[in-house]
Amino acid sequence: MAKVAKRTKKFVKNRLEQTLQDRRDHKKRSAHVRERQAKKARRPERAASDEDDEDDAPVHDAPQDTPANDVDAFLQGGFEADMGSESEDDEASVADDADLDAMDDVSDEEGGHVQDLEKLKETDPEFYKYLQENDRDLLQFGQGGDEAEAMDADDDEAEASDEDAIPLVTPEMLRQWQRALLRHNSLRALRRLLLAFRSAVYTGDEEGEYAYRIEDGPIFSKVLLTTLKYTPKVVAHHAPARHLADGRYKVPTHTKKWSTLVRPIRSFFLSVVQLLKTLPEADMVYVALTESAKMIPYLHQDRRVAREYIKQLLHHWSSGQDKVRLAAFSCLYVATSAAADEMVDFCLKGAYHTLVRSTKQTTPHTMPNIVLMKNTACELFTLHPDAAYQQAFGFIRQLAISLRNCLKLKTKEQFQSVLNWPYLHCLDFWSMVLAKTCCDEREQNGPSYMRPLIYPLVQVALGVARLVPISRYFPLRLHIVRAMLRVMQAAHVYIPLAALVLEVFESPEFQRRGKGATLKPLDLATTFRAPAAYVRTRIYAEQLADEFAFVLHEFLATQARSISFPELIIPVATQLRRVLKTGHSARMTEALRPVLDKAQQNAVWIEQRRHGVEFAPHDHAQVARFLANDTSEAPLDAALRLARKVRAQKQKLLEQNAHVVGDDEE
Repeated sequence: MAKVAKRTKKFVKNRLEQTLQDRRDHKKRSAHVRERQAKKARRPERAASDEDDEDDAPVHDAPQDTPANDVDAFLQGGFEADMGSESEDDEASVADDADLDAMDDVSDEEGGHVQDLEKLKETDPEFYKYLQENDRDLLQFGQGGDEAEAMDADDDEAEASDEDAIPLVTPEMLRQWQRALLRHNSLRALRRLLLAFRSAVYTGDEEGEYAYRIEDGPIFSKVLLTTLKYTPKVVAHHAPARHLADGRYKVPTHTKKWSTLVRPIRSFFLSVVQLLKTLPEADMVYVALTESAKMIPYLHQDRRVAREYIKQLLHHWSSGQDKVRLAAFSCLYVATSAAADEMVDFCLKGAYHTLVRSTKQTTPHTMPNIVLMKNTACELFTLHPDAAYQQAFGFIRQLAISLRNCLKLKTKEQFQSVLNWPYLHCLDFWSMVLAKTCCDEREQNGPSYMRPLIYPLVQVALGVARLVPISRYFPLRLHIVRAMLRVMQAAHVYIPLAALVLEVFESPEFQRRGKGATLKPLDLATTFRAPAAYVRTRIYAEQLADEFAFVLHEFLATQARSISFPELIIPVATQLRRVLKTGHSARMTEALRPVLDKAQQNAVWIEQRRHGVEFAPHDHAQVARFLANDTSEAPLDAALRLARKVRAQKQKLLEQNAHVVGDDEE
């Protein structure tokens, strides 16, 4: 079916009723003229003798008893009859007959159109029903006639008149709406305000059809703010949402009021989506996000609109000022907690993919935003355990498949698919999710739902750490060791990380004397592959010694209160002594010697407390409760607390003079 032209719609809206009325009046006049002509034809012929005396003055049909000076009767109508066609010449009568014939032709066309529609109703009722629902103007088109000539005569003039016909939003009009909303929670005022809101957000769209015109900047801002602040209040008054224990909302959708609120709510969110797409001011975006968050309980009724709204939330969550990002995450958090299962999956997938796209460029300038996104996305994966487990399982499996293809094919493309910032950030992110969920096991009164994913994530991480065992990729190994330490500390599991650290100290970077260089220290927080110029240099070896000695200290501290610590430290202590004996780096000796000493002191401290133990190693319950009531601090823990303070001070000085690896160096 062809689309009805825009000018046709405007004609039907603004001029059709007047045109139909004019035609009805014209038909009445034409019928009156025909009746007069018929009476004149039936009039008996006058006598031949009287023809010379009588003039040709027309005889009027007006009653003889009607006074000519009756102004009221004249104004009430009937004066058209006194101006009858008998006073006109024959040419005028012929013209009237031609007009009547033309009107009859138009009526015949209209009647044929009506007959075609009636026939369509019988032959194809489904299509007729579709026209009733979607194009009622076409069904009513032609009932009483159309004025195509009037439409085509001066289209530009009609366009101007249509624009003037659109009402202009004035301050007084806006105040009336506000009073109606505040005092009565008027749905009629809300609908008009939403129409003005839609006209405001779509300003500049040439193809849009607006119910109101807004030509003033302050009025534009007032319409936006009024709609954003008043709509949640009015909707909550007529359909209050109840917050359930599981985080979701129950909306009274079976009431009569709800049926009248569905379209206003949909219009509100569609306009908000368009507003978030086009607003350049961060302050207005922040207001739009914070106020629209109050309407999120009513969003789950329309999934298509919900998807568009969530896409805009993800966009502002990944870019912009911090307050805008946090406001977008707040909306996203409420939407995820209150959404149905299908929308929960959409929110989690969207958050993860947005995070991955945002990590392609990792620099000191983008790192704070990436850290913020990882921390906030981690909160989303704690809302719905079942959905979070399924999504995490699928994404960790993708990481494992990429690593397997790399080990199997060993092509440059496969190595690049693993050795990059997004892959590394994904490993770090899932370590944060597992640490967050497993740390709350005591509150859950049982094992975490994410605990089974620790083993596959650790296997993938260890495989990536050893994928390219050269000194240039030691920063990559450092990032992975830190991520796994986070899991160890939160989930209280043992991960064999000592081997990854000791392999670094046994590398040529420490077993040979480093060459001097005038290079700046690397910013290891934003580096996973060192430039070739840093290999075998003293500055690079000193940085690695400080960082890996610290993570080794953290690893040993995670087991400092374990009953098996004296046996655990034996292979580590043996290898550390060999490294210290054969190494040529003074900084390595300075960093590792305190770690080895504190580890030996901690082993003696554990042995002293094991003397009074009366249970065997196979009694796991008693082993887990070892030192549960001992509040004293382990030697490794005390040394680590002091080392963190010293490290924080050095880190500030290093950030001021650190060298950031560029894309060309990578």
